[in-house]
Amino acid sequence: MAQQVPARSTRCYSYDILVLDASYKPTLATVQSLGRAGLRVALGECFVDCDPSLPVLAFRSRHSVRNVVFPNYATDPSGFAKAVIEFVREHPTRVVLPNSDGTIAALMQYREQFTDLGCVFALAPNSALEIANDKGRTLELARQLGIDQPKTMRIESMDDLPAIFAEFDFPFVLKPVASWADRLGHRVVPVEVINEREAVEVTRRFLDGGSLLAQEWACGRRESVTLLMVDGEVLASCVHAVYRTGPALGGVSVLRQSIPVPEDIYAASVRLAAAIGIQGPCEVEFRRDAHNRPLLMEINARLAGSVYTPVHSGVDFPLMTWQWATGLPIDHVDGYRTGVRTRWLLGDLRWLWDNQRRVGRPDSVSRTGALWTFTTEFIRTRHYDNLDWRDLGPMMVELRIIAAAIRKSRNTQATS
Repeated sequence: MAQQVPARSTRCYSYDILVLDASYKPTLATVQSLGRAGLRVALGECFVDCDPSLPVLAFRSRHSVRNVVFPNYATDPSGFAKAVIEFVREHPTRVVLPNSDGTIAALMQYREQFTDLGCVFALAPNSALEIANDKGRTLELARQLGIDQPKTMRIESMDDLPAIFAEFDFPFVLKPVASWADRLGHRVVPVEVINEREAVEVTRRFLDGGSLLAQEWACGRRESVTLLMVDGEVLASCVHAVYRTGPALGGVSVLRQSIPVPEDIYAASVRLAAAIGIQGPCEVEFRRDAHNRPLLMEINARLAGSVYTPVHSGVDFPLMTWQWATGLPIDHVDGYRTGVRTRWLLGDLRWLWDNQRRVGRPDSVSRTGALWTFTTEFIRTRHYDNLDWRDLGPMMVELRIIAAAIRKSRNTQATS
């Protein structure tokens, strides 16, 4: 039986929550969780990272009672923010939850206006977001806390490259200081470079969006700790290993499994989140080096795309996030099921396609090995992102997107 969440106040709200970024996986996980709990969920999208000619993933969920299209936050961030505020003004809403770095960046400075409308912004304080969203500041704080991290150097201009080449062996990683690059108008993911030519090319491209970091490449397993923090206390946690990401380096996790808590990364995650001042959900990402030493990659002060793994493992972070935002009691979650494997099929297809083109590079496998591991995963994995047998609309959208991607790849091959 679905948990029914009681109302905290007698004020008349049109919606319990407005969840933004309707094309993102954590948004669908959120609307399904809160819809099953009996809440009225509205969804918003503005087509920054999705094709407007295709249906929006979460818009097709039976749990969404209102779908809204807002202005593009990449090209008109103030127009986007004002449109969201106007929606809340016209349709009183208890909570607004952004699920991407871009929407967070566009809305942060308007936070007080939401408060004035009686609406809660379900994210950490701006002071914490400013640190968590800046990889350089995050790594500096981690260094002060004694948390291991890859060797890192900041790049402000092309003139910094000779010092980088003198300090790093190839391959190494180039990543933006902030995943959301305002000047580029899109999310930027880390890229590995294997020679000086690639390093020059990627650096020049990334500098158009601001400063970047050069970082040593770690070759071991990726592990992530998801936490719900309230006043420095951990109310819920779940740890998972990431076996594949798309893109292959630093992209979204597409195959993952809940694992027993490794004390080395758990303790470091809690110290870092508390020092930043995180309130609400966050995910702390690590990657182990060749000596099995965990190195901090980043922290995301929001629900992440991997949230399906905790949910299937018995930790409902979306519902607990709503309870935290509205001041309702949150039950401590003392444990979770381990060995729960979850897979994002579309992302895994993209990983397969990407791997076939980059065999021999870091984080790649042979073509036959990739086909084997992709195919046999259908036997090993029971839980698929976006698939809920009680809410099949989003999976139909996913299959349509997969079909469109296959047609596009065939057309590309035919014209090449």
